[in-house]
Amino acid sequence: MEKKYEVLTDREIIMNPFKYDIDTIEWNIKNSFLSLRKLVRNQKLTPYICAKYVVFGGRNEMYADCSEDAWISTGEIPRYQPHITMEEMKQAHRIANEEDAQGDEIELMMEEDKYYNTN
Repeated sequence: MEKKYEVLTDREIIMNPFKYDIDTIEWNIKNSFLSLRKLVRNQKLTPYICAKYVVFGGRNEMYADCSEDAWISTGEIPRYQPHITMEEMKQAHRIANEEDAQGDEIELMMEEDKYYNTN
């Protein structure tokens, strides 16, 4: 059974600083188009969440709700998330990049399967 998560709004993120657990935050980034700028300033995040979803709006800006969300750089993260170091961000970027590369490979294989299965 899939866990149910509270759907958050930007207002709730601001009005309840540091309240939400990382699983709820990650689910909402993926499913409810939170402002990444507001999120990074008002909730405690992990290096992985920052690298995967927040920096530059994530891969291909897919999690950015506006152009300003896509402007958040790795260098800004320690300013908004002082518990995160640049070394932790570098490690988190490596992990996120490896995941993205694996995702690209899987997508390519699925496309090839479609091609070969229709011919």
